[in-house]
Amino acid sequence: MSTTDGVQAKDKDWEVAKNAKKASLVVGALSLDQRNDALQRIHDILIERKHDILTANQRDMSAAQELVAQGKLQSSMVKRLDLGLPGKYESMCQGVLDVMNLPDPLGRLTYATKMDEGLNLRRISCALGVLLVIFEARPEVVVNITALALKSGNLFVLSDSIIRERRNPERR
Repeated sequence: MSTTDGVQAKDKDWEVAKNAKKASLVVGALSLDQRNDALQRIHDILIERKHDILTANQRDMSAAQELVAQGKLQSSMVKRLDLGLPGKYESMCQGVLDVMNLPDPLGRLTYATKMDEGLNLRRISCALGVLLVIFEARPEVVVNITALALKSGNLFVLSDSIIRERRNPERR
């Protein structure tokens, strides 16, 4: 177990974060065309594999219903998990295309001023690198986050371990 500023993480989590940081340098250097091509491919795979994804989602829904029956999960959470609701899957796929069609957020000059002779200050948008994303439900959010991170030249690490730690303090 590693600790930084009072935050605990398993060594595996740190390893994932380190690898993501290395990979983020590659993603941050991709051209707009490369990032948009990747987004188009994500969309195409979601369409191609819709049946498989919805089948797996139904298995998740069944497991969640069992947890509700055992009193380990609130029933309101189950509805959030359902990708089979009318229009939800299609909306998720369209969201990828919507992000793909946004203007490039990278390399935009957002501020410039001359500080002194030969000294110009410029603020240019760039990728952050790696984002930590914490959430509990709604599988379509993974697709939303993927599209937004990729468009902006970033990677992300999903974590539900922090949520599990809060629910089960004895695991700390």
